[in-house]
Amino acid sequence: MSKVKKSPKLANKALIKLGITFYGRRYFKKKVTLKTLGSLKNIKPPYIVVANHSGFADVGGLIYDAYPNCINFVISVTQIVKWPNAIKYMGILPKKQFAVDTSLIRDIKYVLEHNRAVAIYPEAKLSVVGTPNIIKPSIAKLVKLLKVPLVTVRFDGSYLHKPRWAKNKRFVPMTAEVKLAVSQEEMASISVDEIHKRIVEDLAYDDYAYQLKNKIEIDVPNLAEGLEGILYKCPECGTEFAMTASGNTLTCGKCGRQVKQNKYGQLEGGRFDKVTDWYNWQIDCVRDEVSRPDYELKAYFAAEKLVGKNYVSVGDGEIVHNAQGITATFKEEKIFYKAGAFYTLSFNNEYLYLPTAEAVYRFRRTEKLGCTTKFNIAVEEQTKIIENVK
Repeated sequence: MSKVKKSPKLANKALIKLGITFYGRRYFKKKVTLKTLGSLKNIKPPYIVVANHSGFADVGGLIYDAYPNCINFVISVTQIVKWPNAIKYMGILPKKQFAVDTSLIRDIKYVLEHNRAVAIYPEAKLSVVGTPNIIKPSIAKLVKLLKVPLVTVRFDGSYLHKPRWAKNKRFVPMTAEVKLAVSQEEMASISVDEIHKRIVEDLAYDDYAYQLKNKIEIDVPNLAEGLEGILYKCPECGTEFAMTASGNTLTCGKCGRQVKQNKYGQLEGGRFDKVTDWYNWQIDCVRDEVSRPDYELKAYFAAEKLVGKNYVSVGDGEIVHNAQGITATFKEEKIFYKAGAFYTLSFNNEYLYLPTAEAVYRFRRTEKLGCTTKFNIAVEEQTKIIENVK
């Protein structure tokens, strides 16, 4: 007998108010300084919110700005695995990243039918270098299907507050620009392509450009530490996975070339003066690699499977990416994903996350700091080639 699926929990106003009172106001007045241009409070639900996702401060920003119009959030199961069950009453709609989930659509409809709002982060993961990740047209198709107004919220400064590679948070001013991107009246006639175009345009951001333009100083002792996991290839000698970082300085362990990041986020002493330019150069290099028939990227990992609330070791193994796709091997098990199965990957400096229909696996790297970044770039560029996207 099949199990009856329970309805999702609507965001509990009392819990959210409690969180804002004891955490939100203190955090956003003393740690971030959030300035909003427009407000979700002034838009009557139901509606869909799509927002850029460059750091976890933008989640708090949406909660803080939208109260008392409590929002349900679509969030990856990997982000809530350790949280208590009470967090579901904050309005969490869990899903597997980069996987089709028809039950999630039913949950979203349920929330909207109860005159609430739903927030979706169409990038599906944290920004890598403070600029947008890929936003697929599928989000526009979903918005069109749901037939409610679309609101876009672009955050500037959230990535600077806590870059995905950084060890600590930094105090920065943040702004949030709220737009009614598609009204209820317009939704009936607007095309999916136009919805997608507006989402991409409204969520365009560059946090390092924002930092430089507004002369935001970030002067902390470990300014660049962790960045070597993202900028993994030396622009001078071309060596991969030999970059190290100390303080504000990146050093190539092969040729010894040093680059410093200044308090305005700019790079000094190397080929590139912008983090984004260095990263985009790496993308060009990887795209050339994956275009070759003999391309292969291999690295060793410790594999873990999500069981209940915990990740359980399932042995050491390796991940290989080539023209056929991704093969993850551990113990006597093998998981294969055909090329193009993912358009991007969930990752950080230490882990790659790979979902299957039955489970979520994470793979902790045991070598090559920066290999997780390269796997992500390779998957993205391979999929673009398959889909004939520039």
